[in-house]
Amino acid sequence: MNMLSNLRVDGFRGICDLEINHLSQVNLIIGDNNCGKTSLLEAVQLLRSESIANIYRVAKLRSSSFFASSNSLYDNFICMFPRSDDNLRIQLSGVCGGDAISYTLSGIESRELLDLNELDRFSRRDFEDVAGESEIDVFDGNLAYVKNKHLSDEKIHLNRFSRMTGTSLEENNQIEISYVAPFDHFKGNIISSIIKNDSYKEICLKALQLFDDEIEDMMIFRSDIVNRPVEYLKHKKLGNMPLYTYGDGIKKVLVLSNAVASAANGILLIDEIETSIHQKYFDDIFRFIVKACNAFNVQVFITTHSIEAIDGLLGTQDYATQSVSDAITAVTLMRNGGKTYARVLSGRDVYENREAFGFEVRL
Repeated sequence: MNMLSNLRVDGFRGICDLEINHLSQVNLIIGDNNCGKTSLLEAVQLLRSESIANIYRVAKLRSSSFFASSNSLYDNFICMFPRSDDNLRIQLSGVCGGDAISYTLSGIESRELLDLNELDRFSRRDFEDVAGESEIDVFDGNLAYVKNKHLSDEKIHLNRFSRMTGTSLEENNQIEISYVAPFDHFKGNIISSIIKNDSYKEICLKALQLFDDEIEDMMIFRSDIVNRPVEYLKHKKLGNMPLYTYGDGIKKVLVLSNAVASAANGILLIDEIETSIHQKYFDDIFRFIVKACNAFNVQVFITTHSIEAIDGLLGTQDYATQSVSDAITAVTLMRNGGKTYARVLSGRDVYENREAFGFEVRL
């Protein structure tokens, strides 16, 4: 398994000088709102590769969520940097699959002159009331990516008119990483990405049957009414039912189970796993997810601020009979004085001190 055993974030968004050791196959990232849980997942995603396309995708994650913003690529990119001084630097390091890995994205922000008459019509809309020349923000920097002593070094130039369109997709992923945002199940096109692979489809059907054991299959038909593909679930009693007639819980579990399979031999990042899943399903669903991660050799990082979700995930281990083995690490993030701290415990430690830990999470 290509697993992260430790991670250090020297600077990314609001996280500085954070070190997490003894990561396991299942890692719970716990903490209050705005403590850096999502930022930590984004930092891990940067380690995927040295490509500029990967940087842009991570930068745009928050604005492509359910609550989309109108920020430009440039604004989203600049917001990833800690703003301690004029020198911008993102610095990460760790050990993955036994190989030392480091990631440093650094540069400076400046201004450059722009002749508005040279812009294409799409870009010109941002300056409809301006004529002649203008000044724009510019980032000039460098990305240094090192894995197993092999250095990849690339120059980066970005301004307010830079777009993802046209960015090279020649990615040589050093680590296979998949990410599930809290509201990915609202985006649609869930089944279409599953039925292309039989092993993905099989695991997703097993997950659905935890809700309803009479769900037999999933398929896509073209609707004569709306002239577009419609996703269906085949039910023993109800027949073919459109996926949109089911609740968000089933859609969320479909997204999660497909993500586990697609992250085979890599890393899966799940932000707010409890979103849209009723508490009564936690034990079954989480046990299924952990079992699937074992089957597909997936290391998973899960953020949550729900003590019920933590209980459900701890319940995937049998601490009453296990001797010393433990597949879970619990990382509690806390902010104090502008700095993020991590307390790292084994799942067994949390389980054995459940009452005190539960009180801490409730705070």
